Order: sequence, then C-alpha cells, then structure tokens
Amino acid sequence: MESNKKLIVGINCKAKKAWEEFYKTYYEPLCNHVYRILLNKEVTEDIVQEIFLKIWDSEVIFENEKALISYLYRAGTNNSLKYLREQNTEQERLKMWCDMEQEMTEDDFSSVVREEVLRKLRHLIDQLPAERRRIILMSMENMSGEEIAKQLGVTINTVKQQKYRAYKFIKEQLGDRWIIALYFFL
Repeated sequence: MESNKKLIVGINCKAKKAWEEFYKTYYEPLCNHVYRILLNKEVTEDIVQEIFLKIWDSEVIFENEKALISYLYRAGTNNSLKYLREQNTEQERLKMWCDMEQEMTEDDFSSVVREEVLRKLRHLIDQLPAERRRIILMSMENMSGEEIAKQLGVTINTVKQQKYRAYKFIKEQLGDRWIIALYFFL
C-alpha cells in the first residue's frame, strides 16, 4: 500500500522513475480496455499514448490509486468513443458503447475488475521472495503440494508454509479485495 502512495506522489510530481513504473503498470491493461471498444491495435496504442501524454502535460493531481484508475479508464472510453464519432464509422459499435457508458453491464464490470485484480496480483507476486514466488506460481499452474516439493527438493511442510506466507502477504496487501482475487484467480 505504501508503494502505491509513493507511486501516486511520484506521478503527481512528474518523477521519472514513478512515470516509468506508471507506464509499465497501466499501459497494457488500458490498451486491452481501449482495444475492446475499437478493435484496432494501432489506433488503440495511439489513444493510450495520448492519454499518458495528456496526464504528463496537465496539472491533474490524483489523490489515490482509485482516482488514477478511474481517470485512466474513463479517458480510454471517452477518447475511444470520440475517435469512433470522428471517423463516422461502425455506428452500431458506437451506439453499443454509448449505451454501455450509461449503464455498464455486469460482464463488462467483471472484466474490468478481473483485469485490475490480475494486475495487482502480478505486482504482489513479483514482490514475494524468490522461493515463495516460485511455489505460488507452480501452485497457480495446478501443481499439487507434493509435486512442488518433489520438483524443488523441499519438504511438503516447506511448501505449505511458503504458500501460507504468500497468501497472508497478498491478503494483507489487497485488504477487502482479497475475496475478489480469491474468487477469480486463487
């Protein structure tokens, strides 16, 4: 959580390292969101890069990560719809997304939540010590505790203890969102 606050402060202050992390963390998920609207890779990348440039050039200050994420996805949606309007193409898709902007369906919301939770999980798993990270990743590939222990040359108790510590760390970091992460991925 502290690293998220530092990231937001760094973004607000235009710190180079924070912006590199910001770009690395949010570029791909935002591209995925915009691509679902446009179905055009080149235009998607242009729109997402413009969003990042506009944030850099603006004096927008984000209070927290939630405000940043809301801004990014809203800008992605709005800029995509603007592009479709300007191109005067695919009127059915434009109408569909305009209607969805009014009332996001449960599936669309679930998709955005899933993408965001997956991004956070990847980030948290990357923060785990190497052995713990390896055990969690193997576990996520549906390997049993015994298979993991055998492959790594450790005891089953070591595997159980490392998984417990990893889940505890992830749960502490995600707070209330732990249940969502558990439901989707673990």
